[in-house]
Amino acid sequence: MKAIVLEKLDPASPLAVTEAAVPDIAADEVLVKTHALAINPVDVKTLEDYIVTRDGERMRGSAAPVFDGVSPIILGWDIAGVVTAVGSDVTKFKVGDAVFGMVHFPGHGKAYAEYVAAPASHLALKPAQVSFEAAAGATLAAITAWQSLTTHYTVKPGDRILITAPTGGVGHYAVQMAKHLGAYIIALTSPANAALAAELGADEILEYASFDAATAAPLQLDLVLDAGGRNAASWFARHLKPGAPLIYLPSGLSKAEQERNAAQGLNAAFKMVTNEERAIDDIARLLHDGSIVTKIAGVFEFSEMKAAFSAQQKGSAQGKIIIRMPVSA
Repeated sequence: MKAIVLEKLDPASPLAVTEAAVPDIAADEVLVKTHALAINPVDVKTLEDYIVTRDGERMRGSAAPVFDGVSPIILGWDIAGVVTAVGSDVTKFKVGDAVFGMVHFPGHGKAYAEYVAAPASHLALKPAQVSFEAAAGATLAAITAWQSLTTHYTVKPGDRILITAPTGGVGHYAVQMAKHLGAYIIALTSPANAALAAELGADEILEYASFDAATAAPLQLDLVLDAGGRNAASWFARHLKPGAPLIYLPSGLSKAEQERNAAQGLNAAFKMVTNEERAIDDIARLLHDGSIVTKIAGVFEFSEMKAAFSAQQKGSAQGKIIIRMPVSA
């Protein structure tokens, strides 16, 4: 099969397509012939073993630690495709089913490949009217947003929610989901993204350059979903209702930051997405009924993975960057 195989994590890798063996499946897995993949900031950060320094504390802000001592490596977690084989214990799917999901995050998903062995619990049926490209996008980013709004915090109708980076991979799903759940959404974004944020469902638009958090009237927020990571928790403090959470997504928080936040009475925490069967099944329902759609920033061929990484690395994509897999018998 075609795959992108690395001997080790290396940001200089050409991410070239090569040949690899089709994976075997376990009793609880299915074999998926991939039609589309999605990439995320964490894919790029993992390849380069991204290091973030906060308060002098160096943190590996990606899934790279999973691959310590592992070789060969096939990166990637987000897939959409068709089931070609079913493990003996699987009853959820049958051969020929179109499926999508996030595979083994943050473990070794091995998604950058023509065939992927995936636990059935990591996948959902793809709605018929949703393209493989759109379904592939609605995986890691969409689950991150959904878990933030329904697991880490339970959105209630009328909640006032501030979402940063509201047109990015996670953010553009979060705005739509929060609207679906009945929230009043305040989007903090740039002028170039303001129109899309409103189109996605934001009720109010604030711009990074002109909004002065220190002097503006308090926003009385029930939740901040910080998908952008530009500001420390204290920047939002006077706009949060007492005890209201600030969910921070881009990377971890240093021990010093956690201590400062606690001392200031801020309910701020870094949250990482996890595989959850209920979540991916919920995403399938949201896609099916049109409550969310995937905004596609660009589609690249599998052989253009390096260019796709470069596009993701710019950090300005509206929505998701998608990889189209080669069509073969």
